[in-house]
Amino acid sequence: MKKDKIVVVIGIVVVIIISTIGVYWLIGLNAHQEKPVEKVTTLVIDGPESIEIGEKVPYRAFLDGEVCFAGFPEVTWETKGGQIISNNGSSVTLITHQPGEITLVVKFSGMTAQKVIQVHPRAEVSLDMETWIHPGQWYSTGVSFSGTTNPSLILYRLLETGRMVEVSPSIWESYGSSEIVIHENGNYVLVVEGKALSDGRVVREEKDLTVTPYVQRDYHQFSWDNENLVQLTPADKVAIQLFLEEELGVPEVDLLSEGKLRDVNRIASDYVFYKDSSRGDTLLYQTGVKSEGTTTRHVLQSSIKGSDARYVYICWDDFIVSANIGNPGVSFVDPTSGGGDSGSSGGGSSLPPPIGGGPSPSPPIGGEGPSPLPPIGEGPSPPPPIGGGGPSPPPSV
Repeated sequence: MKKDKIVVVIGIVVVIIISTIGVYWLIGLNAHQEKPVEKVTTLVIDGPESIEIGEKVPYRAFLDGEVCFAGFPEVTWETKGGQIISNNGSSVTLITHQPGEITLVVKFSGMTAQKVIQVHPRAEVSLDMETWIHPGQWYSTGVSFSGTTNPSLILYRLLETGRMVEVSPSIWESYGSSEIVIHENGNYVLVVEGKALSDGRVVREEKDLTVTPYVQRDYHQFSWDNENLVQLTPADKVAIQLFLEEELGVPEVDLLSEGKLRDVNRIASDYVFYKDSSRGDTLLYQTGVKSEGTTTRHVLQSSIKGSDARYVYICWDDFIVSANIGNPGVSFVDPTSGGGDSGSSGGGSSLPPPIGGGPSPSPPIGGEGPSPLPPIGEGPSPPPPIGGGGPSPPPSV
């Protein structure tokens, strides 16, 4: 009996111990459980914090991250400094016409939310620079900008194929974005870029440039039979194309493509471009040119409509390029037609020859100083070729 009582007591103690341990375990488990957090309803305006003048920008209201109350009449919007031009309940379209800071406010069911918005000027950059410039001279780029970061300049070389290749810093320099100097002749594209203050997008503008020693006008009289004519390079023809586009508004001139082949022996043209070995590697042009000779040239001719709706007739071979405005019959004359004009009987170029019967010196296009003047009291005859070399070979027939 005594032994049985001891066993019972021990059993009771074990049960009490196990029960105690279980109670403490449950208490600890509940202590480690997270207490539920009460969800707070908030009203939020979703949309950009920076916009531009005149830009139409949408904004919408959210409740706890979910679109709410679309079309409900109790939703009200107001703006301090801007103008709401469209209201669809939970969404509005905002526009402003003044730079600065505005505040957009929305109210719903006793809650109010607001967003402060920065208004920047319209992001724009522009270039206002001369098209034809000379190597080694500083030129103003005419860069202006608004609503962007300070713009930067990038210079590309324009290849005869139309591709652009970025130019090495050793070939050109810039003074900020306001001035540049290019040290090598050629055809280039100058690009100005800035980042919009509103959203960081890149805004850019570009300008075609031709860098040449001098483009001289009327320094000496063009002659049809001039044996000193130098063959034009593809780069020269690209430069002439840029000139025609800039000065005459002739788009997409392609002097490397084919035109109508004609045999000619005289010229009466508004513009003539050529090189003369007596002037070195210099691209020249004259206006109001009339010249006749014994040499027969095989030239290509095409007509292109200019920006003023008049046609410009372009004629070229490897040595000269002619541009005549509005009259296809006076640029060139076909020798097989008995000496008469092969086209219209307009009787001359639309630009008169220089006054006084001879050419007069003129400053180079885009240059800072004038072209060299002929000796006083003498006509503007070209100097002999440098080095005593003979004339360039005549063009192939």
